[in-house]
Amino acid sequence: MSDFDVLIVGSGFGGSVAALRLVEKGYRVAVIEAGRRFRDEDFPKTSWRIRKFLYFPRLGLHGIQRIHALPDVLILAGAGVGGGSLVYANTLYRPPDSYFNDRQWSEITDWKSELDPWYDQASRMLGVETNPFHSPSDEAMKEVANEMGVGETFKLAPLGVHFGKAGKVSADPYFGGVGPERRGCIQCGSCMTGCRENAKNTLVKNYLYL
Repeated sequence: MSDFDVLIVGSGFGGSVAALRLVEKGYRVAVIEAGRRFRDEDFPKTSWRIRKFLYFPRLGLHGIQRIHALPDVLILAGAGVGGGSLVYANTLYRPPDSYFNDRQWSEITDWKSELDPWYDQASRMLGVETNPFHSPSDEAMKEVANEMGVGETFKLAPLGVHFGKAGKVSADPYFGGVGPERRGCIQCGSCMTGCRENAKNTLVKNYLYL
């Protein structure tokens, strides 16, 4: 076994970012992950494919969705290289100003100005863009917001997805050719069961790839 300077447990959002930045600084880094490495075509076509979707090793299940049942809360997490990015819904919101201005911590520093550059960097790495598709469901939500008198709060979600041209393969659109080829989102709705289309910007396509 090779010698490493740093051993990182978990390849999700925390582990993958730490791994890349440490490697960039010249450290020898190893990342260990409970789940296995998935190819796009390995993901289940539906969450009903329990054997391919859920992660319960004791039952012989080695999918991407890990579930922890605690007394008062149910925790959903990812299992596999890329961690939670394999199963989350791609939504990458920034906290509103009211969060940064909360009196519990607002006097410590100007959190918004301190963190904005890092939100910008993460957004670039994860390829965040506003969802360009306005679906009937979106329209219904907009109507409800208007009826409630808060129509101005309706916005399409910021997503970590390569939209491009639907179904079309393109050269790396994010990292100047250093990253992998990508395929434009086809709106199949399988973001949370594992994207088989190479459109979702999971950590395997960016932080762990680079």
